[in-house]
Amino acid sequence: MSTEEGQYNVQGYNIVTILKRLEAATSRLEDITLYQEEANKKRIANEPKTSIDSSSSMQTTQSNPEEKPKSIPEEKPKSVVVFEQFISDHVVPFADTSKSIDSVIGDAAQLLVEAFKSQSSFLEIVSKSKKPDMNDPTFLKVLEPMNKRINSIIEIKEANRTSPFFNHLNTISEGVPVLGWIVSDTPVSLIPEFKDSSKFWSDRVLKEYKQKDEKHVDWVNKFMAIFDELKNYVKEYHATGPSWNSKGSHLEEVVKSQQPATEGGAPPPPPPPPPPPPANLFDDTSSAKSAPAPAGGINAVFAELNKGSDITAGLKKVDKSEMTHKNPELRKQPPVAPKKPQSLSSRASDAPAAAAAAAAPTPAAKPPKKELVDGTKWVIQNYTKLDASEPIIIAVEMHQSVFIGNCQDITIQLQGKANAVSLSETKNVGLVIDSLISGVDVIKSIKFGLQVTGFVPMISIDKSDEGTVYLSKESVDGDIQVFTSSTTALNINVPIEDDYSELAVPEQFVHRVKNGKLVSEIVEHAG
Repeated sequence: MSTEEGQYNVQGYNIVTILKRLEAATSRLEDITLYQEEANKKRIANEPKTSIDSSSSMQTTQSNPEEKPKSIPEEKPKSVVVFEQFISDHVVPFADTSKSIDSVIGDAAQLLVEAFKSQSSFLEIVSKSKKPDMNDPTFLKVLEPMNKRINSIIEIKEANRTSPFFNHLNTISEGVPVLGWIVSDTPVSLIPEFKDSSKFWSDRVLKEYKQKDEKHVDWVNKFMAIFDELKNYVKEYHATGPSWNSKGSHLEEVVKSQQPATEGGAPPPPPPPPPPPPANLFDDTSSAKSAPAPAGGINAVFAELNKGSDITAGLKKVDKSEMTHKNPELRKQPPVAPKKPQSLSSRASDAPAAAAAAAAPTPAAKPPKKELVDGTKWVIQNYTKLDASEPIIIAVEMHQSVFIGNCQDITIQLQGKANAVSLSETKNVGLVIDSLISGVDVIKSIKFGLQVTGFVPMISIDKSDEGTVYLSKESVDGDIQVFTSSTTALNINVPIEDDYSELAVPEQFVHRVKNGKLVSEIVEHAG
């Protein structure tokens, strides 16, 4: 042992050795401490945020409630914004007035609001997608919300036939199929037809409440304003039908993108079970309970589409002389007079008669007849849509007259200038006339359409209902005379620029005795 080490011996322990051992232990403790610190850092990094972190994060979120994440909502096209404003300004106030009159009327009016909102969503899809095939299942599915609400309105009316406000319910149910303008190529002219159908019932409301409760008069005025404002909107943005986006995506892609996602980015809920086969869009459920609806018009559009390849199964072969693809001259024919939408009033009133007719034996149908008698008189009788799927076209001469009787659901066109025409005991017959020397007589006919393309000096209508007459400018300028007697729901359309102005023929008169003479005046309804 060296002298230096011997100096640091304490009771047999060498201090130098003890210090070296302490230094080694300290070094090991420091290594252990560093190792533990590194291990703790890794553990903290892998653990979820503590409650303090969560609360601080929550406080940060709450301190900025208006801060929106990431995506910016897409701006709606102007046509959709204007349509939503139309709903807010006209349809919603009508629903509010309806609720103040009666809860059932309020329910029907609220369904009308929801139907228009569904149409607003449809128009937003239209603005983003290309025009689809009308047979596309996606297209039919997009229309289902409107179809469902229209049927619900009709069901409310049918379930409340004993209601003191049945005329109100009829007014709404007659007008709600106007939503079908989206499947028409000429929606501007279609909308007034449904307004006219509703007016039959709204006039009854005015007659009953005009001097009793002005709230009902206001209700009628607001409902009629919906048609006028809708026509103005459609004329500006969708004059030839919905304005599909030619540069847009396919309809199916747009519909998928329109489906709302759940909050927080979670996937949307699974789709509901498949719905039952869709009913005809804008079809009236009451028609199945009373009388069959006539072919054509908006009520039959989807019934025909749903047939698929069977759409032509009910057609019969016609003579080659009447086929337009084999006779180019026939393609130059003027347009057929459009038919009015089917009125529910006649179906409701005819229900007992229809039941009695069903119980009685059906007489044998008479064979259709079309012939020229003695070279001077055309006779057309007993034709139905099964006998003539295309318009019956006849070339007439000045010395010939035409008699049309006992026909239903057909269209007849007279080319040339004839002497006179008589339309007797027909239903759903459209008649297009070029020119006449004498005039037209309409007798005991229902839901007829008469269009004049040339000059006719006189029209006489007797004991007929629900007729529509379209006059030519030449006839109006020539002071045509229209005589009516025992006729209801008759409208005369006169040309104004590129459209028609509809004029209702008066039905009600008030008679007074003045100075021993009978003085008659037309009854005019306010609103």
